Amino acid sequence: MRLPVRWEEAGVREKFWRDLRTAKRWLLLLDYDGTLAPFHVDRMKAVPYAGVVERLEPVVTLPNGRVVVISGRQIEDLKQLLPLRQPIEMWGSHGREHLLHDGQYRVADLTSDERRVVDAVTSGMIERGFSGQVELKPTAVAVHWRGLPDNEQIMLRETAEKLFAGAKPPETLEMMPFESGVEVRSRSRTKGQVVADILAEEPKDIPAVFLGDDWTDEDGFAEICGRGVGILVRPEVRESCADYHLTPPEELLGFLDRWLENAKVSV
Repeated sequence: MRLPVRWEEAGVREKFWRDLRTAKRWLLLLDYDGTLAPFHVDRMKAVPYAGVVERLEPVVTLPNGRVVVISGRQIEDLKQLLPLRQPIEMWGSHGREHLLHDGQYRVADLTSDERRVVDAVTSGMIERGFSGQVELKPTAVAVHWRGLPDNEQIMLRETAEKLFAGAKPPETLEMMPFESGVEVRSRSRTKGQVVADILAEEPKDIPAVFLGDDWTDEDGFAEICGRGVGILVRPEVRESCADYHLTPPEELLGFLDRWLENAKVSV
């Protein structure tokens, strides 16, 4: 990992836009929370930055590209928070849920041992009075502590860790930290695997970008390295596998504006 270069100062930036203008095909991969939308204490109020939807909708309609949202959120949440008029491909639950462009929905369920542990952590947290911090997904459970005092965050993390360890999880299951929480999920699907699968379906020489913000996006940045561009979208830069850094919302909106401007040319 290293500190990403600011996109606005990157020497390859103008070459990238030139390549996009002449490309017959392109790929735009987008995380949701922290990337397209700012974090919110109430996770169902984490709506996109003002201007994001208005820019994404015309990009999605372009016939020569593919736009995909790749998120740790479940698909049902994404559909509510990102209500585009045009259908868009989505991968939820870190790649275990897939909503295709034509509306088909697929889910890769957990094994019985994995499900047993997810259910044990879920019920254990609820029994201890933490139902407001628990998010049960189709194939995972997350414990959130955004906005809580430090001592309560520590208590929630320690409680979740004890429940997870006590349930004797199989090696295929992990407790993964994310921005202001932890999630119990299977190792068998990650955002990085989703990025790799999508890249394998597309021509090797097309402009391809993955925008993300969290530690859960790092394997996606690692996968796109060498095939495309990884861009870290955060107010503050940090070490990352991403090549470049954008500050939201202004630089993110500017990036989407340039994408639409240049991708239109090759239609």
